[in-house]
Amino acid sequence: MKYFALLFSVFVISSCGSGDHYVENPLELMIGSMSAEKTFSVLLDDMDVKQDNCYHRYGIVKESQTGEITTSKTEWLLVGRNFFNENEKNLGMQLASKDSAGVVSRAVIPAGYDRYIGNKRYGSWQESNGQSTWVFFGQYMFLRSMFGLGYYPAYYGRYNSYYTGYYGTGRSYYGGSYQGGNYYGTNSTITKKSRSGFFERKARNTNWKASSSRSGSSRRSGRGGGFGFGK
Repeated sequence: MKYFALLFSVFVISSCGSGDHYVENPLELMIGSMSAEKTFSVLLDDMDVKQDNCYHRYGIVKESQTGEITTSKTEWLLVGRNFFNENEKNLGMQLASKDSAGVVSRAVIPAGYDRYIGNKRYGSWQESNGQSTWVFFGQYMFLRSMFGLGYYPAYYGRYNSYYTGYYGTGRSYYGGSYQGGNYYGTNSTITKKSRSGFFERKARNTNWKASSSRSGSSRRSGRGGGFGFGK
């Protein structure tokens, strides 16, 4: 896995619980920093609350102008309470992407659905137990791990629902209903199974419970240090 690092000057420190200080959105910083890339996708890989601060960790898939695809994960990045609250349901989801035409989308969708899954350049649909599931070619198998498909495969029926009803609209898509909830997202049955460590850590985290009961208004504070996007 290849990593990249960029430093950004941001406003810190943000209080996750009280929102006393303003912190610049790291997702928007990443979008701006990758403007030279041919395409990119940003996934919400993990989230946490430590004392009164909220944190995200992101997974990133980039394609250079020469067609080289690389993946990386960021360090823990400080985020504002409002943004954290907005994305608590989006664990494992793709939060932003840019296509080869340079169009940036912030629709929340299953990771890879808009570019890699269903694209015959990267793999094919194969029958398994009576259903068509997406299988990456060998040289792109690293995307399977990045997108979490080892835990829940991409089924053609759900992908087709996305492609025919959501692709290019800017609307978010959580894979439709499954066992009383959505197929994708933080509270889905498959996410609870595939990311059991996250839920165990969250249940033990008294800071998370305490901070979630507070308001999230923000105001701007002074300048602080920088973040490293990738490690």
